[in-house]
Amino acid sequence: MANYVLTLALKTELWQEHILEKRLNIARMIYNSCLSEILKRHRKMINSSEYKGISNLDKKEQSKRYKELDKKY
Repeated sequence: MANYVLTLALKTELWQEHILEKRLNIARMIYNSCLSEILKRHRKMINSSEYKGISNLDKKEQSKRYKELDKKY
C-alpha cells in the first residue's frame, strides 16, 4: 500500500506565523505532558506487585484483573 504526502506552502503574514507557532508550541507541550503522565502511570502499574502476580492466573481471570488494574491506575 503506497502512502503519499503533499506539502503545500501556507501563504501567511508574519503575525499569523507567530500565532501559529505559539499555538503549535502549546499543543506540543500539552501532548508531551499527557504522554509523560501516561508513561509514569504505566511504569508504576508494571512495577506493582499486583501486576506481577496476575501472570500466574488463567486467561479469563488475567483479563478481568488487568481491567481492574487499568481502572486503578
